[in-house]
Order: sequence, then structure tokens, then C-alpha cells
Amino acid sequence: MSSEIAPTILANEEKRCAALRAGDADALAPLLSERLSFGHLTATYDDKPTLLDKLRSGTIIYKSLAVSDTRVVEQGDTALLFSRLTADVEVAGRPRAIDNRSLSVWAREGDDWRLLAYQQTPIPQ
Repeated sequence: MSSEIAPTILANEEKRCAALRAGDADALAPLLSERLSFGHLTATYDDKPTLLDKLRSGTIIYKSLAVSDTRVVEQGDTALLFSRLTADVEVAGRPRAIDNRSLSVWAREGDDWRLLAYQQTPIPQ
């Protein structure tokens, strides 16, 4: 793994989380690939426009969000970020506590790394 890739991916992940916590779709948008597939715990998926719309409309509100236990694996122009994500989220007015393992797939697009895919798996209580 290139020693330059992991810090870049982790910095982008922190920017992504900060944008979600702030409800800032404009800050989040440049971090997302136009080909985004974002998998939710409900087994539904969003693409980039629908995910940004949910953030802008307040359908999804992140009250808290933290990423830990990170590991980055580089494969060419793709980087896999394995992590644990905990969050308190309000979805369509209903509170949800999230504690999961997640896989974030970051792809190099031009000179930038963008989130291409995201998938969550709940950690059993």
C-alpha cells in the first residue's frame, strides 16, 4: 500500500463525516462519485443525487457520527476503507442509533479520491 494513500482516504472520510454531521450537502458533494451506490441498514440504496437530497431536506439528520478501527487497503485506483461507524441519526423524524462495520470504496477520479460505494453491516448487540 502506498504510504500516501491511507492518509488521503482517512482525511476524505473525516471530511465526509464532518459534512454529514453539519448537514452540509454542498461540502459532501465533491467527495462523492457520480457513480455512487450508498447502502443503508434498511437494505435500500441511494445514488449521489438522492443521498444529497435527503441531507438537504432533513430526511436524514446526523446528531453524532464517529469512525474508528480504520484500515485502508489500496488496489490500484481503488482504496477500501474498513471501519466501525457509530452514529445517532434521525431518519424521517425517527431516531436511530447506529453501530456497524462499514466498507467504503474510494476510487481515484482524475486527481481526486471520491466515495464510489458504501455498505454497512450492523454489529450484533
